[in-house]
Amino acid sequence: MTQISGDDLSGFHKVGAYAGGFVNWRFIQAPKWAIQPEINFVMKGSSTYLKADKNGNIGNKYVLTLYYMEVPVLAKFMAFKGFEIELGPTFNVLLHAVEKDANGVIPARMPFRFYEIAGMAGISYLIKDHYGINFRFVQSLVPVRVGDGNHGNYRLNKKQFSTEMALSFFYQF
Repeated sequence: MTQISGDDLSGFHKVGAYAGGFVNWRFIQAPKWAIQPEINFVMKGSSTYLKADKNGNIGNKYVLTLYYMEVPVLAKFMAFKGFEIELGPTFNVLLHAVEKDANGVIPARMPFRFYEIAGMAGISYLIKDHYGINFRFVQSLVPVRVGDGNHGNYRLNKKQFSTEMALSFFYQF
């Protein structure tokens, strides 16, 4: 689930795909510690849909979808049996962005930055030898889009930042 702060919407209303791979290197001298670089495909964005309020007025539809290649480098610590805590930076490359409203794609919109620098924190639990679940929180540290005064300000309040919460299932060998 994701949201974009600065779009005058609130809440994690955008659900998207999250898939990728990782390598986990344990330190021989400190086996509770590991470094884990990853490459992931992530869908982020923001949305609100047509719905009537208590007076029957229909609201606006708005869907922003951002497709990123995400490359985190995480430090992992095995807190206790089965539980790991992870923290680190992530460098993301924007593959594609699309904004739509009730009329379709919104033309001539101000572009998003082609990169995103974010911080990532999470916790993992190994259910069995090779299977586990992971929860992550990712916050962009630099804006993904900044108003330039040359484009319309629809759903743009000066700066926009991306926030992501991901719950995933993983397999490791």
